[in-house]
Amino acid sequence: MRTLMISAAALALTAGIAAANPGLDQLAAQAGVSANDYTQGQLIQLLDAQRDNDVERINFIKSQAGNGAAIRSDMGAGSASTDAQLAAAAGVEPGRFTINELQLLIEAKRDNDTQMTNFILSGQNRANGKPANVVTPGQAQLAALLGVDASQYTLAELTALYADQIDDRS
Repeated sequence: MRTLMISAAALALTAGIAAANPGLDQLAAQAGVSANDYTQGQLIQLLDAQRDNDVERINFIKSQAGNGAAIRSDMGAGSASTDAQLAAAAGVEPGRFTINELQLLIEAKRDNDTQMTNFILSGQNRANGKPANVVTPGQAQLAALLGVDASQYTLAELTALYADQIDDRS
């Protein structure tokens, strides 16, 4: 009986740790789906399909909802390795930035985009919780870079516009 209680507690703790992945949560929020239903790879593919307006691919990926947790065998161990690899590629310490931020940072450094690099490194991209009509300095800087009115976009929308602009350059 005692072994069963320890195992149940360990399982609950492990499930809580696996569920608390801000990078997955951020990708899921951008895709407009639940992070609990998709793997990181599925979320990235879904975002790509949404950006490309590929309805058939979007529907296929969404039909796989819930299958990600069943096929994930590493219980989240791979994400720490991925984070460390991306952090090393971005030249920053692991754990400080989300996967999305690391990817944007790597692209900004590759493109010699010092404004975006400084924006991410400063943490200004994380400013949130303010009313939509309040523009943060980070939003203003990013909007100026994009040539749009910062008050018309959320930080997430500005970041998505910037990512689209980078993709268009490629």
